[in-house]
Amino acid sequence: MDVFPPADHPVTVHSEEQIIPDQVKGWQHLTAPKPADWVQAGQLADDWDFAQDILDPDERSWLRREENRVFLTLQFPVRGIVDDSWTLRPLGMVLHQQSLTTLLAEDLPSLSPFFEQMEHLSSPPESIEILAAILKILAQSYEDALHQLNMAIHENERQLDWTQSNGDFFTLLEISKSLTRFEVALVGNIATAFKISRLAEIRDDLPATRQVDTALLELQVAHERARVYAGTSTSMMDAYAGMVQNNINHGLKVVTVLAMIFYVPSMLATLYGVNTTLPFQKTHWIFWVIVCSGLGISGGLAAFFKRKGWI
Repeated sequence: MDVFPPADHPVTVHSEEQIIPDQVKGWQHLTAPKPADWVQAGQLADDWDFAQDILDPDERSWLRREENRVFLTLQFPVRGIVDDSWTLRPLGMVLHQQSLTTLLAEDLPSLSPFFEQMEHLSSPPESIEILAAILKILAQSYEDALHQLNMAIHENERQLDWTQSNGDFFTLLEISKSLTRFEVALVGNIATAFKISRLAEIRDDLPATRQVDTALLELQVAHERARVYAGTSTSMMDAYAGMVQNNINHGLKVVTVLAMIFYVPSMLATLYGVNTTLPFQKTHWIFWVIVCSGLGISGGLAAFFKRKGWI
């Protein structure tokens, strides 16, 4: 996605690179920084705790201002190792007057194209414009992730109609867990985006204000979609669990009915097979009487259960 026109010289700072402080531009990026990288990027050593927070994959979205610095984090969706599962990874940003520093524990697919484009700008945009563009990318990344999860829900529904295997249920469970994570993360992202929209630095730039407000609206729409999809997946799990339970009960009922039907001839055959004196055992027709009686009673039971719809 082209956010800014391309140019020639990179300004990105990675953890393995060495930089000279007076060469730091208005925007710089650190990936998995170390304390030396943090200081070389022009940041205060006392703020190193913030960089360590970004290395925590469970870091939540928040914003705080300390004197003339603004620290904030946003949670981006990242596809997990398991199919149809998604996790969240934080992006940290330090806004200081006309400079912006972004931090990541590892590269994020949704942000990599934007950062690559930024590397080829000889004159990076203002920090406020970059911050607004990142918020726009954040909203779009959730929209894309929710679209993929919605497609996965429909595909899983088709699979459950045919197989109802344990693997399909576990897939649906992973989808439901991912949607729940999104729903919670979007609440924090929306709150942080709202605080960003109220920053004086943002309000002084009308185009950035409009872009931030648009991203905030899109995040709210994404949150509503995540809530609906999460409810849909939960309802599907409940419905299919009930359907599986009904199928099990029906199977047990059929087995019980069949056992009752075949029990009568089996009982008669067993009775006349014991080694003791029985009525009419010397006659030649008792065998056919037993067989016909067993078949007649079993046939009557089968007809009765068939009319009840049990078999």
